[in-house]
Amino acid sequence: MSRAFVKDDDDRPEPTILSARAPYYVLGSALAQLDDERRERAVVVEVASGVAGFGSRVDVTDERGRRASYTIVNDEDADPAAGAIGVSSPLAQALTGARAGATVVWHRPVGDASLHVETIAP
Repeated sequence: MSRAFVKDDDDRPEPTILSARAPYYVLGSALAQLDDERRERAVVVEVASGVAGFGSRVDVTDERGRRASYTIVNDEDADPAAGAIGVSSPLAQALTGARAGATVVWHRPVGDASLHVETIAP
């Protein structure tokens, strides 16, 4: 086989493939609202105050001064156009654990971007 179209130095992570049995992260207050299938997969998560993570809304400013707001949700509930990003997405991974005032690096296929974390809300 020709190696002409194989990129050996690609250090990007493999895409996440969702399984029907994948854990479904949920805030304790929302557990009762789940359907049976999701309740069976539910993993209750508590939101830490002041730290970005599952269930947090994170307001950021990019290098050009543009502001955006993201909420970290389950991968199957992600809607990037509405600002809902999946917990395993590169953006959510960059934001997880950050506090207001921090600068994080978002590793994107088109190049890294620095984001300044303005506020975090549960």
